[in-house]
This record gives sequence, structure tokens and C-alpha cells, in this order.
Amino acid sequence: MATVAAILKHRFIPGAAATCLFLLGGAAAASADTTLSATQARRLSAAAVAFSQGDYRPAAHALPALENTYMGPWVGYWALQPRLKSITQSQYQRYADRFPSGVAHHLLRQQWLLQLAHRKDWPDFTEVYQAGSPPDLLTLRCDAARDPLLASTLSVVSPFVLWSGAAAGNHACNAMARTALKEGRISQAELWRRLQQMYEASAFSAALPFAPFLPAAQSGQLAQSVKTPAAWISQQIQRYGAAPWPVEQTHLLVLALLRLAAVHPAQAVQFTRNLRVLSSAEKSLILYNSAYHATLTFRPESGRWYAEAYAADAQFHPRPRILAWMVRTALREHNWRMVEQAVEQMDPAQRAQRQWRFWSAIALLRRGYPQAARSLLTPLESPWTYYGQLAMATLQKPLVLRPTDPPASPRAEASLDEQVAVRRAIKLYQLGLYYDALAEWNQVLTDLRGTPAIRAAARVAFAHRSWLLGIHASSLIPGGEDWEQGYVLPYAREIAAAAAQTGLRKAFLAGLIRQESGFARGIQSGVGAQGLMQVMPATANWLQTHIPAAANADLHSTSGNLILGSNYLHLQQQQFGGSELLAAAAYNAGPAAAKRWLERWTPAPGPWAGPIFTANIPYRETRHYVQRVLTNTSVYAAILDRQPQSIWPQWHLGTVPMRATAPSAPSSTAP
Repeated sequence: MATVAAILKHRFIPGAAATCLFLLGGAAAASADTTLSATQARRLSAAAVAFSQGDYRPAAHALPALENTYMGPWVGYWALQPRLKSITQSQYQRYADRFPSGVAHHLLRQQWLLQLAHRKDWPDFTEVYQAGSPPDLLTLRCDAARDPLLASTLSVVSPFVLWSGAAAGNHACNAMARTALKEGRISQAELWRRLQQMYEASAFSAALPFAPFLPAAQSGQLAQSVKTPAAWISQQIQRYGAAPWPVEQTHLLVLALLRLAAVHPAQAVQFTRNLRVLSSAEKSLILYNSAYHATLTFRPESGRWYAEAYAADAQFHPRPRILAWMVRTALREHNWRMVEQAVEQMDPAQRAQRQWRFWSAIALLRRGYPQAARSLLTPLESPWTYYGQLAMATLQKPLVLRPTDPPASPRAEASLDEQVAVRRAIKLYQLGLYYDALAEWNQVLTDLRGTPAIRAAARVAFAHRSWLLGIHASSLIPGGEDWEQGYVLPYAREIAAAAAQTGLRKAFLAGLIRQESGFARGIQSGVGAQGLMQVMPATANWLQTHIPAAANADLHSTSGNLILGSNYLHLQQQQFGGSELLAAAAYNAGPAAAKRWLERWTPAPGPWAGPIFTANIPYRETRHYVQRVLTNTSVYAAILDRQPQSIWPQWHLGTVPMRATAPSAPSSTAP
């Protein structure tokens, strides 16, 4: 299961963080009626099905009969959201007047603002923007900053601060920046700094439209620095020789070297070593970026280049992702001093993350400081987190589940079950609109205080078989998950049958399903992955053709989806020497990607091979996915086996395959 933030970002607003969606008032009053007549229920169901297919008409027809019910705001949302490109301000305003608050209104307002900015309808944008709280969505803040009716009256941060905080490809913020550059509200120095950020992010196409805002001498050269950086750098060396370079030309040189670092890091390193015009900080910058790009493809020189970058300027602080990969490279090489150097350069927020505290402890342990290592590891111990489990394993402690907390008060559960927002979230879940349900549910959880209330919310969700909602609530319990609630096992009989048929461990299969879908059996991803195990239709077709046990499996049924997904997972585990870790990586990213990583770099045998390999998975999504699946698996094993678990075995890498041992299937979950 993706994080709730990622799920909401996918469903609603590109670039929005989940926390942006829920800045509303408290949950609706418990006295509102949450009952529907049989006719209303049928109309609601038809409207929801049509909305999921992009059709607004059944919701529009049903709205008069449903607008005064507790689901009215969502039916109104379904009647407008699929046709945002064509509705008018008066249509939106009628909705806002009828439903002035709530999650559905908040989502529609943000989406309508995005549409108005796209139309450059600034009068209506200004009216809607000023009618509520300023949105936290950075895209909308950039739109507001380029709204001629708002820009002079809003007390907003400077255009450069907004621009530099946005993703390099954010169209709204880039458009705002071009306007600000024309008006002189972004300086040339700030433009060069932002272009450097874009080049470091490999967002070269996003940088090119800013060429006209550079000095004339450099404006025409920006494209060449992207298309043929090595040739351009050689030309400039011939042109200037040992003479001083103009300041602007040095800025462009740094950009060209960053571009070269992304495509030919060895060339970038060689140029950087020989160019005297570069300052020590600029040399360090280029060397760090060269090492970063090299380490993503497991080039053996990357560790040496990180060391060279550090030596060039020990006071230079590279970006957090580069320091993260400096640690991972050092782990591959067992260079424990480099691990410490990278962590020491991190800012306090990054250094405080569990993963870097853990690897700092391992570096201390490997360098002969066991007591110092133990002092870092002990606070990390936890059955519920990947690095918490690793800390327990390092300290030679098995995973033991503590006795559960006392159950939540039945009175608290009854009170929550009557709340309108709770009933909305559960109804949305039952209708198969899982993303809308999570949006409403997150508002419920935002209003709760204390562990008993959160436990009660989880129990209410589970009582209504809203598994994903209950798991999410359980994960928010302070001090760790409630294993009895957070690690429920619905569809236990079907999962056990699929595990028995394929030879998979039931704990492993359950742990993967919890991550894939949170047991929301009808959920569909943005790329079309289906059901509990998020199987792609093309993968299902392949399995039905090649695997006799899956020949008649229905992708859209619970049992059929489990048969298809578990057989595919079993194939991956077979291909990767029995390793659950590599099977999970292949299930998420595809077997070709997992094999490619292993062929480029194979860890030395031993208990640390699995964790170090996992830390070095180049795809962030797959890296986190594997960590969560393995963590889930340990907890489910403890629950199902009813005994303490040794954590090391599940991080076994198995036998590295050089060729597939079964016909090549398409990826299960990757597009």
C-alpha cells in the first residue's frame, strides 16, 4: 500500500501533499441524519459508479434527491468534478453556497482554482481565492502570485522563494517566475541559482525557457550547454585558455558541467579536475553530482568521487539526496568512515531520520565502538518500523509482540460511528471510492485527540470492513502501531489457500497485500493495477496463458486476484533463489530491474547483504516498498506463528540469477 499522502496526491491534485487537503473545521455534528431510503441508496450507488468512470450525469440527476442527505456534498462534487474544464463560475458558486464547508468542497475549490488559473480567468480566480483560507498547495500560491488582481495585495513570500521551493517542472511556478523576471522581481543572481537547482535535478527542458532572461552573451548558449555539454566546455577552454572567465560564463560552465555529470560523469570529473577557473565549492558541487549519478548505476568509481568531492571542500554541504546516496555508496564499499562523513554533513532534520541514525550506529559498531553504537540503536528498537526491526536484529533481540492495550471504550466507538464525517468516509469506501474515502477519513482523524479515540476510529472502520481506513488510523497511534488492529488479516481463508497453492509463506503474502492495497479489494491504481494484489491486466493475461493454476482466475474477484498475484509473486521468488526481499523488489519494479541491479552490483554474502542491497535500490518507491513489505512480514509471522521471530532470515538475498528460470512475465504492478 502506498502511503496515504501518495494515494491522495495521485487521486486528487498533482503535486499536492495530503496535509493540504484537510484544513477544515471539525467533523459534522453527530445529530445529522445518516440514513438513506432504498431509492436514495440506489441513486447514490449509480452516481458513484458513473463518477468512477468519469460520467457526471447520474450524479447531476440524483442531486435533487440527495443534496439534503449526509452524502449531498459528495454527490454535488461528483456532478461537477468530471467536467471542470467546461463548467462556469456560477455553477461552482452554486455548489459553494449550498455546501460551504467539508472535504468535498475543499477539494473542489482547489481543483476549480487550478482550472481558473489554467484559463487565466483572474477575476474569478481572485473571487474564489479570497473567499476561503489561502490554499497550502504551492501551485496555487504561485498562481496567486501571478494573478494581477492579487499579486499587489497579497502578503506572500518573494517570487524567488516560491519558485525555488517548487519542483523544477512545476508549470505554474515557472510561469510565475517568468512574469516576475519580466517585472524585475527576480534578480539575475537568483535566476542563476534557480537554474543550478534545475540542472542538479536534471530538469534541463524546464530550464531552457529561461534562456531569454539571461544576459545576451549567455542566452544563446544555454541550449548548447544542454545538448552538447562536453563540446561546449571544450570550446570555452580553447576560447579563454588561462585568461580570466567572465562571471556569467563561469555560471554557464557550472551548468554545463552539471549537465555532463548526469550523462557522462567520468568526463565531468576529468574536466573539473583540470579547470582552474572553478572555486573549491564549485569543484565539490560537480564532483558530488558526478558521484551521485554514477552511484545510481553502481559504477565502481562513485565512492572515489564522493571522497574527492569531500576533499575538494569539506565545508561544502551538498543537497540531502546526494548525502543519502553518499551513505549508500559507502555501505556498498563498507567504508564506515565515509558513512560518518556523510551523516555529519546532513542538516539536523535529515540527520535525525531513523535510517541515518541506524547506519551511523552500524558505522560505529564496525569501527570498534560497540557501546556508542548501542546507545544509538536502543532508542530505535521497534517491531513496527523497518529500521526498528533492524536495530532489534543488530542487538540480537527477536521480534516479540507486547500484550495489546486495553480495548477502546464501546461508548467512544458508538459516538464516532454516529458522526457524519465517519459515516461519509465509510460509505465512500463501501462504494469503492477509496481515495475519496481516505480524504474524508483523514479529516476525521485530524479532529481526534489521544490514543483511545484513534483506537475507537480504527475499530469502527474495521466493524464496517473498511480495512484500509482502519489500518491508516491504527498507524497513527502514538508510540507505534497497535498490532491487533493495524495488522488485521481479512480474506484469511483465501490468502491461506493462495499461499498453500504456491508455496509462499502466508505472512509474506499478507505483508505484501497490506502494502499493495491495505486489503481494499476493489482498488485500482492510476496505471490500471487491480485489486488486493494490484495486478496489471497484461500480467493477468500472461499468467492465464502460461500458468495452469491461473488459467480461469478472474482478475476482478477476490480469489482470482489472489491466485494471479500469488502465482506471479511465486515466480519471482523462484527466479531469485527463494529470496522474499528480491521477490518483493521484482513484484514492484519488475524482474528485469531487479536483475539489472544485481548484475551491476552483487553484495558480499552475509546477514548485511540484504539490508545494504535494499538501501541501494535506485527506485525510491521500490526501496520503500521492499522495506515496508519485509516489516509487515515479520509482524504477520509473529502473529500467525504465535512465537518470537528471528528477523535476519527474511532479508536473505538468495541465489543471484543470471537468467530467468521461468518464461519472462510482464511486471505485476509497474506500468
